[in-house]
Amino acid sequence: MQDHRTGWPAHVAAPGTRQYEDQRALLLELVVDPPPGGEAIAALARRLGRPRAAIGTAAAALARSGLLARGPGGVRATAAARAFEALWPTRL
Repeated sequence: MQDHRTGWPAHVAAPGTRQYEDQRALLLELVVDPPPGGEAIAALARRLGRPRAAIGTAAAALARSGLLARGPGGVRATAAARAFEALWPTRL
């Protein structure tokens, strides 16, 4: 892997770890097909096939990074995360 030009973000798990994959999968799920009002951690964990605690931990890290917001409907991608996806699409 190439060195990260700006240094590794503090809240992002190290590549190659399960935590890293959980963060990536969760963010991808929320930016590619965003639920309008957010989605519950339990529902996301079921869909991703991961333990609720693991997805909760991933959500907390992404929230600290400013990529996820928590609300009454659950978690959702922030405007910044959605804008990045619009500029650098994760799907074609």
